[in-house]
Amino acid sequence: MQGITSLTAFVEQARRHDELLEIARPADPYLEIAAVAHATDSGPAVLFNNVTGHPGRRVISNVFGSRESIARMCGVKPAYLPRYLADAALKPVPSVEVANAPCQANAILSDIDIFKTVPVTQQTTEDAGYVITGGIAFVRDPETGAFNGSYHRMRVLGKDRTCITIQAGRHLLEIARKYRKAGQMQVPATVNIGAGPAVLMACAGGTQQTLTPFGYDELGFAGAIQGEPVTIVPSLTQPGAWSLGEAELVLEGYIDTTQLVSEEDSGQDGVKGMMPEAGGYMGRAWKVWEFKVTAITHRNNYVYWFPLAVNAETTNLMAMPAEASVFDACRRISPRVFDTCHVLQAMRGCLGVVLRINRKSFRDEGLQNNLAFGALSAHSDLGWVIAVDHDIDITNADDVLWAVITRGDMKDGLMLSPLAKVSGMLAEGDAAGTGRKVYIDATAPFKEAERYARGRFEAVDLAAWLGAEAAAKVRAGQTDYVKSLLARGY
Repeated sequence: MQGITSLTAFVEQARRHDELLEIARPADPYLEIAAVAHATDSGPAVLFNNVTGHPGRRVISNVFGSRESIARMCGVKPAYLPRYLADAALKPVPSVEVANAPCQANAILSDIDIFKTVPVTQQTTEDAGYVITGGIAFVRDPETGAFNGSYHRMRVLGKDRTCITIQAGRHLLEIARKYRKAGQMQVPATVNIGAGPAVLMACAGGTQQTLTPFGYDELGFAGAIQGEPVTIVPSLTQPGAWSLGEAELVLEGYIDTTQLVSEEDSGQDGVKGMMPEAGGYMGRAWKVWEFKVTAITHRNNYVYWFPLAVNAETTNLMAMPAEASVFDACRRISPRVFDTCHVLQAMRGCLGVVLRINRKSFRDEGLQNNLAFGALSAHSDLGWVIAVDHDIDITNADDVLWAVITRGDMKDGLMLSPLAKVSGMLAEGDAAGTGRKVYIDATAPFKEAERYARGRFEAVDLAAWLGAEAAAKVRAGQTDYVKSLLARGY
């Protein structure tokens, strides 16, 4: 991601490399933009250049739609991403404060109207309303001075007010409690929409993970990924708040912790739907704190970033820090046996992870279980861990399921934990955010490795046998699982 320190720069580069879908026809922020963004899920970034009701404004989605595109931005192969990000997190590059920044090229300090200035979107007819999905809430710890950046859904309630949903365990909640303890009920903050890809990725960590614990500055992580410091600039209206210098759009303001407001109009708590969430279901609407907007600043010709929580863009973003945290924990436990890890799409970003191991000796037996315990501790949201052998394609759900079915011993290789912290998106999760974690050992016993050996076939130039056209037709009809098997000689 070196040299791409803003979303504007990303758009320019994606256009040069023909990796951008640009839509010129009018697109309505009410339902239409979300529908098209969802229909292009896992594809290239899609840029809406003609937003109904907002002449001159642009909306972008699916920036992180595929792991391949993320890996290209990072300059590594997709399989190397967990190690790359784990290494970057351990070598942070501190942010630098600047006096002037692109994010403040334009400032609205009075007559604030979010609906007029920002092309906020509504995704489905069942949604509670128009929601900001890609805003990074940026605050500073009043005791340590460390910065914290994190995502929180924000339904727009009025011209200058939104709600902000902060789940239990989030670092922002801990910082807000520090302000309240000091007698300050208004938490100065900025909401930064659209930034450099490295910042957007670094701030996507979960609630509690060992690689980026409470007090860790995500901007240092982002600086390491992009190869240069992230710039910050003091806000114009909120003493004690800073904005991301390269952000596209910034809402300055404060979190009012004195009262709760409802995310949806009926005022019921946890009853009505809010919007499609990362878990794949409609998220519930809750009573949460209010964010009061005191200024809106933005770049010239800014791009509004609109990630759909249900799309691969969001689950990829959630998975990157989760995998990095698990990778770092496991390599510390047993670098000899641990190979790598991967969060499958169905694991929705941070609900589960697959560990791949490579035992060298019968003395390594059992280490897969230690690695699983480390993975579950490395990220509190994780509810499932599956350990597989080195011959399994951990990016292919069919191959992982095959290992579970043919190698898993549900008598001795299945573990249900006592109640522990889990993601609210898991079926096990309760109101306190607790549930039982699941671990499945889907590895073959080392002493019986030969029994579980897979047959290897000779490589075939199919075009030489069938002709190019017929070979292409055959490949087009093969499933991803079959393609994965053939690529590995199985």
